[in-house]
Amino acid sequence: MLIKAIGAFIVFFSCAACGLYLSLKDRFRAEELKEMKRGLMLLKSSIGYSSKPLYEAMIDISEKTENTVSEIFEDTGRLLKARKASSVGEAWRKTISDRRSRTYFTKNDTEMFSAFADILGGDDSKCQIENIDSVIDYIDKKAEELMRKNNKDARLFRSAGVLGGILIVVVLF
Repeated sequence: MLIKAIGAFIVFFSCAACGLYLSLKDRFRAEELKEMKRGLMLLKSSIGYSSKPLYEAMIDISEKTENTVSEIFEDTGRLLKARKASSVGEAWRKTISDRRSRTYFTKNDTEMFSAFADILGGDDSKCQIENIDSVIDYIDKKAEELMRKNNKDARLFRSAGVLGGILIVVVLF
């Protein structure tokens, strides 16, 4: 009897945790996009107002950002510093693709960031700043869309997880 109770608790808790994860997934992605926006804004100001090499700017930005976004900027800066990439775009794309599995970014997000890499480091600073602005606009739209979706769907996922867990426990036991 005790084993059944423990099994029922584990099944219920697993379903509830799954529902909670699904309800928070969009919020995590929105927060990660906002952190990327913060890093890009720092890069924009560094390009516009600083005479540092791009690899130093990337490493400095990594110290001012958090989580995987920090790792993306740091890895890109280190690849550029060690000259392990032939261009800034190549280093950025390589880092984005390497870190993709550790982020909540979708395929569309990574494609947008990779497209951003084509202009990064190649054109004049004015063109790079305009490109950063277009990526920031994309991030703003996606983050707003995700927060609206999260406000609408989060309660549904949490409830479905709890009710699904109860249903499974009742059916099995």
